[in-house]
Amino acid sequence: MMRKLENLKPERVFYYFEELSKIPRESGNEKAVSDYLTETAKKLGLKTYQDENLNVIVQKPATKGYENSNGIILQGHIDMVCEKELESKHNFKVDALKLIVEDGYLRADATTLGADNGIAVAMSLAILEDNNLEHPQIEFLGTVEEETTMKGALGLKPNLLSGKYFINIDSEEEGLLTAGSAGGRTVVIDFEEEKAIFSKDTYTFFMLGVKNLIGGHSGMEIDKGRMNANKILTEFLLEVKKNFEIKLCSFKGGTKENAIPRVAMVEIAVMKKDVKNFKIKVTEIMKNIIDKYISIEKNIELEMFPTDEHSKCFSDDFFNRFLTFMTEAPTGLNTWLEAYPDIVESSDNIAILRTFDDKIHIEVSLRSAEPTVMDELTVTFENLSKKYKANFQVTKGYPEWKFRKDSHLRNTALNLYNNLFGKNMEVTVMHAGLECGVIGVNYPDLDMISIGPNIYDVHTPKEKMDIKSVERTYLYITELLKTLK
Repeated sequence: MMRKLENLKPERVFYYFEELSKIPRESGNEKAVSDYLTETAKKLGLKTYQDENLNVIVQKPATKGYENSNGIILQGHIDMVCEKELESKHNFKVDALKLIVEDGYLRADATTLGADNGIAVAMSLAILEDNNLEHPQIEFLGTVEEETTMKGALGLKPNLLSGKYFINIDSEEEGLLTAGSAGGRTVVIDFEEEKAIFSKDTYTFFMLGVKNLIGGHSGMEIDKGRMNANKILTEFLLEVKKNFEIKLCSFKGGTKENAIPRVAMVEIAVMKKDVKNFKIKVTEIMKNIIDKYISIEKNIELEMFPTDEHSKCFSDDFFNRFLTFMTEAPTGLNTWLEAYPDIVESSDNIAILRTFDDKIHIEVSLRSAEPTVMDELTVTFENLSKKYKANFQVTKGYPEWKFRKDSHLRNTALNLYNNLFGKNMEVTVMHAGLECGVIGVNYPDLDMISIGPNIYDVHTPKEKMDIKSVERTYLYITELLKTLK
């Protein structure tokens, strides 16, 4: 049977990427892919270790002449973000990804591709099986739940890895070497109140929604001006409330804490006597909001339709407190790095809103390269929560990866790139939660960099990977292994 990717180069990289794409591997569901990596490494005759968190470590001995060289760790995470288009029937728990080669790119059919970070795993497997490469001792580290809790990196025990040089392959721009990254933290705000029943004889229930926003990675795309569906829906709701007596029944927006929300829905109750005028006015409000954001969000849609899902709603006081909180709460870019004025220092993403019975649950993802700024952002949300009588807690976090002034690995990598491709490699500090900072806590002496091929629109169903960029990046990594003698 013909493989879909068999004509792509490097052949073995895309072979393994296709194999990985057959295995469901959403964060928290990595047992199958962890077992696959373990079994594959054993078949290659390599020393393999799978820890209690399902992290995988594979060791390959140094080739002749490299026995006394410092060891190299290749690292990537084995989970992926699972996002799909509204009309997609894909089931991420059981279905293989449907891969499509188109115009020089690899993408999936109406779902995320999982190149973040499947390409790191595929490249590492291809390197581990290739006995013609020259290299020091190699250790591959595949970690779990990077996209959610950083469980794999946080749970990695000291003294498991022996290498000195650490190459993370979780960056998404060719020619860019990342030498530091932001830390992250999730704060949770809960508005709680017992709902009351509102008669369907007096009220008609409507669903209002915003959809088809661009979305994207809440770290890497946070400076691109993309709109947050939860904030637009708040604006929509506020305009409706100015014109009609309405009740709040439920609010649902966003799906992942590390993705800018693309879709949000709210259910409200409208007095029956107002329904005719309500439909006319809301249509006008929808048009105004679309006109306001269409230059940024070219596919934005707002909708209104009747629903019979609920007959219970929150009080007016609850509604006002929640709505004002959402209006005042910041989201998006916060500050730029002082040392690198074109690099984001801190941001927040109002990522997930869910209604659970008598509670609206809000999750906000905070990021910062500077711990004091992270604390300031945390206090901002804590104070807003107190002001509007909501419960507040910090649930999880991970450390920043500090830029290292002196780095032999970084200098070697920069010189090699120039020699191979005749141009300079850019150095940056990434505004995203790379695992380097977490792993560095237990392995503080590691000399680290992060690199990768061109991948676009990660964490969205538009995700695609540049095939030629994969070929160049793989060549670069194999040459870097050879150079680090």
